[in-house]
Amino acid sequence: MNDSATMHVGPLGSTVHVLHADPATVSELAAIDWTRRFRRVWLDAVRGLIVLMAPSRLHEDLSEFLGRIVDEAGGTLTGASRGLRHTRLRRPDEPPGTGMEPDAAFYIGARARGYRDALVEGEAAADAYVLGTAPDLVVEVEITHVDEGKIGRYAELGVRELWRFEGRKGSRELRAEFLALAPGERPRALAASQVLPGLTPDDVCEAVDGIRLSLTSAERMEVVARIVRRRQRASARVREGEAPPYAPAPTGRTQAAGTLRTSRDGDARTARSST
Repeated sequence: MNDSATMHVGPLGSTVHVLHADPATVSELAAIDWTRRFRRVWLDAVRGLIVLMAPSRLHEDLSEFLGRIVDEAGGTLTGASRGLRHTRLRRPDEPPGTGMEPDAAFYIGARARGYRDALVEGEAAADAYVLGTAPDLVVEVEITHVDEGKIGRYAELGVRELWRFEGRKGSRELRAEFLALAPGERPRALAASQVLPGLTPDDVCEAVDGIRLSLTSAERMEVVARIVRRRQRASARVREGEAPPYAPAPTGRTQAAGTLRTSRDGDARTARSST
């Protein structure tokens, strides 16, 4: 292992350690249960990269909120949703124990049904399905500059869509960005999700703020259901010939994103932004 280890603190306060090693060493280290000390581990034997994260409370809260949102919205909009949580994702030809651990990952629609069928066959079939079938959607709440390579790796694995979120410790402002992924192509910014049809970055930011202040499971479910119903009504108006409920996705390097800013008295205001 070389001496280029670095330590970073993410915008939400999470601690990230990055080490570089030759691919053979990374494969050997994959046999160690790193999660006893670090909640997020990325062992990339292809790039010789080891990333260890100790997530902050804010990081874990956002991961939980977003998992609830996708699970509820996915079931309503597509009829099938199955979360993989922090399952380590890798190609079948990569060493066992290596791969990336997203904050949340989901099968939606047909892939969710396929995963259920594999579970019926048994745990071995389910493990084989996960190894050979990439999630439809991956969520990352705190991507630092050392994690940028994850986006390309997710695309290589066959992940269809990435939701990335940017917040900062001490602030309630949250920025969301939806990216369509495809192997060998640059990520493409989306004004609305393709995996969860019509759901926008602003919708998700609004749902996060509502869930953050909720006290019961019923309240959390209603926060998401209200936003999904609103989006379904808007989509129905589009089918009837009215203007679309969201702007077309931008082209080139401009990225569509949603931003949530919350006032001191708790009233949420959403605004569109581009970077």
